[in-house]
Amino acid sequence: MIVEIVLFALGLVLLIKGSDYFVEAASRVAKGFGVSEFIIALVLASIATTLPEVTVSAISSYQGKPDIALGNAIGSALANIALILGVSSLLRPLKVEKTAWKNSLFMIAVTAYAGLLMYDGKISRLDGASLILIYFGFLYYLYRKHMTLEELPEGGRGNPKRDALIMFGSGILVVTGAKLVVDSAVTMARAFGVPEVVIGLTMVSIGTSLPEMANSLTATLKRLPNISVGNIIGANILDILMVIGIAALINPIYVDSTIYTFTLPLTLLVMAILTAVLRFTGRIDRLTGGILLAIYSYFLYAYLTGGVHLPQG
Repeated sequence: MIVEIVLFALGLVLLIKGSDYFVEAASRVAKGFGVSEFIIALVLASIATTLPEVTVSAISSYQGKPDIALGNAIGSALANIALILGVSSLLRPLKVEKTAWKNSLFMIAVTAYAGLLMYDGKISRLDGASLILIYFGFLYYLYRKHMTLEELPEGGRGNPKRDALIMFGSGILVVTGAKLVVDSAVTMARAFGVPEVVIGLTMVSIGTSLPEMANSLTATLKRLPNISVGNIIGANILDILMVIGIAALINPIYVDSTIYTFTLPLTLLVMAILTAVLRFTGRIDRLTGGILLAIYSYFLYAYLTGGVHLPQG
């Protein structure tokens, strides 16, 4: 068991460091090709910090462990808001731009759509493809609305070959780390008689959300609340559309009832709270942060104490 814990920790380190290297190299490449800073911040940051969730869920689905794939995606979306923004806003209230709530509203819409797909107990490959198409449509919308052609500064392209190699190498780190996390988590779950869905919703989802946590906390301490909140909203949109979509495309996902009846509604609740405070106040204060953390504490308590009916795993 000690070996499995060490492997789990090693996997998380590889996931986090691989994602860090990826986003730095990808940002340099994007700047080199004249992509606006807005697109880099909104898209590449969320893609890089969500890369662990994408990889973990894809590998889990390929290995026939859909509980971890779906549980990781929904659990990460819940942790991103209730845990990460909760802690960040307790450190310092987060005042964001007036239009932030519109992206948050889109996040609720795609999560509700994913919930509709789960209604029959299965997310098919066709369902997964529809989620992926929505994400690419979202990217196209952002491109049309925000893309600007900027003159490149002297030497703006950096070293494309080096950065491409760094992106490739960091991708390998992420894949390797994801496999270690999945394998060790499943082994520990079985050893303790804990259903895999619980591991996916707690240990794995929190672990793979660490890049988002690092980014948001750093941005909060540096008084950059738009980056802190924007990264979380972007990551959640990607969690729902691409993490679940890719996993379902690899293998159809049979939805565990606890995710549909308990975790998903709780996730929609914290999303609604976030959207409401952004719409009407434009800031996430300490009171809201405390409420979000209380909801996440209740979520963990319900699962870890058996308060929620769990499948036999």
